[in-house]
Amino acid sequence: MITVLLHSIKALHISLERNNIYKLLIIGFLSLIICSSAFYYFESTANPELTFSNALWWGFVTITTVGYGDYYPVTPAGQIIAVILMVLGISAFGFITAAVASAFVENKLKEGMGLMDIKFEDHIVIIGWNNKSEIILKELIEDNPDSKIVIIDKREKLILDEKNVFFVHGDPTKDETLRKANIEKAHTVIVVADENLEDDRTADARSVLICLAVDKLNTNIHLIAEVLNKENISHFERANVDDVIISSEMSSRVMVRSALYKNVSHALKELLTSTYGNEIYETKVSPENVGMPFKNLVYNYVDKYNAVIVGIANNGVFLNPNKDRITEKDDIIIYISKDKL
Repeated sequence: MITVLLHSIKALHISLERNNIYKLLIIGFLSLIICSSAFYYFESTANPELTFSNALWWGFVTITTVGYGDYYPVTPAGQIIAVILMVLGISAFGFITAAVASAFVENKLKEGMGLMDIKFEDHIVIIGWNNKSEIILKELIEDNPDSKIVIIDKREKLILDEKNVFFVHGDPTKDETLRKANIEKAHTVIVVADENLEDDRTADARSVLICLAVDKLNTNIHLIAEVLNKENISHFERANVDDVIISSEMSSRVMVRSALYKNVSHALKELLTSTYGNEIYETKVSPENVGMPFKNLVYNYVDKYNAVIVGIANNGVFLNPNKDRITEKDDIIIYISKDKL
């Protein structure tokens, strides 16, 4: 949040400097001192109670066009000074307002065209924009509305209404584009296959190139990639992809489960969406549960959280492990619940 604020302040500073607003402010300040001094010189003869601080106060409320009326010129010279100061005030504040508005409009246009450099950290990056990307984005926001998400795509413009979603335009196989998205400080990257390419082989090849570029800049990132042809999985593994998702196989297997067991597909749909019902989550095991047999751990989660444990992750994922398995301190609990614990 602080990084984003500092970036906005820097952008405003550049806009003010580019439009010579700082020079205008200095001129305005000097005009205020000179005109207030002249006002005091001419008006003090007609109003002996007028002090120089009163004249400065009058000058400030006049140049800002507020005009409280507690002090006002009665001499012709004082009235001329007042007119000059009012004209200067209207001009100066008009320029300043325009410069500030221009800075914000410019930033908004840059965001829509993907020209902004991402400065925040610990964000999620989605590479490639299509119907699948929209679903991914919707689910991520539903699960955690406060998470920051960056979309990278080659399209010239992408308007996103969500407050924490940002767009970066460019070729994701190039370091320059990935650095604009601050990939070095991101914690997760999702590479969506390019459906516009002529065949699966070409699409997978491009995805591998993207994964290699990401891994080069951030070796610790959690990298997820969609694969269209399972014969290319080995290439993704060599690119250090953590999770390889074969989208066609996933949908086919859901259809098979639905054919064999008509209610299973409904359960899977509920678990795979954040929009309704129960979801599947993971969390680190709490210290008080370390050393507990799995059967006791299951009962503890049902009793305390109304959550069902389906597996343990520790150097692999183990669904429904042996009931006497002892819980270790490095275990990750995979559970089903209505809310994230």
